[in-house]
Amino acid sequence: MKIRTVFFMFLWTTLVCSQSYDIYVSDAGNFDKPPWQILKFNQQGENPTVFIDTHLNWPQDILFLEDSKTVLISNLGSGTITKHDANTGAYIGDFAKDISGPTRTKLGPDGLLYVLQWTGNGKVLRFNLDGNNLGEFTKVGVPQSIGLDWDAQGNLYVSSYKDKTIRKYDAKGNDMGIFIDSNLMGPTNIWFDAEGDLLVSDYNGTSIKRFSAQGAFKGDFMVGLKNSEGIAYTPEGNILVGNGNTHSVKLFDHMGIYIKDIIANGSGKLLTPNAVVIRHK
Repeated sequence: MKIRTVFFMFLWTTLVCSQSYDIYVSDAGNFDKPPWQILKFNQQGENPTVFIDTHLNWPQDILFLEDSKTVLISNLGSGTITKHDANTGAYIGDFAKDISGPTRTKLGPDGLLYVLQWTGNGKVLRFNLDGNNLGEFTKVGVPQSIGLDWDAQGNLYVSSYKDKTIRKYDAKGNDMGIFIDSNLMGPTNIWFDAEGDLLVSDYNGTSIKRFSAQGAFKGDFMVGLKNSEGIAYTPEGNILVGNGNTHSVKLFDHMGIYIKDIIANGSGKLLTPNAVVIRHK
């Protein structure tokens, strides 16, 4: 039995470590003023290349659609989601437009694309993967919304940078009220971990904070941050965090312990990392 256990641990480690990937970073530059770019790094955070630098306007999120070999970039400044070739970054066209400052985009449990709006009425929009606008999913908006995720029951959570809160909706988009209204200075990305806790990147704070499934504050998960926003998990279970204050991407282990700056300060002329995405080769 011991030999079999050791063998499977070796096999799992080999499979994980053999997964090769690249790191993509959305660089918002000077926010509403260029330069703007999407950068590509190898998995060691080295060899930066410009993946996309056209048809961008205050770029936010990066979403690869592998089935169609395309990648979507949300642009807060132009109100568009642009579509590009997933391998070359070449511009294909507008996936969607006339959005009130699109920020985060994420595929929902129903396979549809959910889009947050920084301005306007702040309601969550839904699109199918052909770019057709299916309308407003929520009836109550969130001002300056910039982070979203679902819990195990399918409830949707959306962060408000302006109000310093997290709002909860049920699986049909019905408002369930404010879920978190304290211990935050400017929440951006949010996500649930394997234990069911909600992790919140506090852009104006110095940490990523942990809340229970009931919304109770449990403390800091990662510290030593400022203007943190982009989040991605590596195949090994480590966590990448974009840190705007130092124009870098930091690497933490699964316990939230800092390892190193995997993408160094200003590498590839990086200014404002507001999305970090891993794509397997």
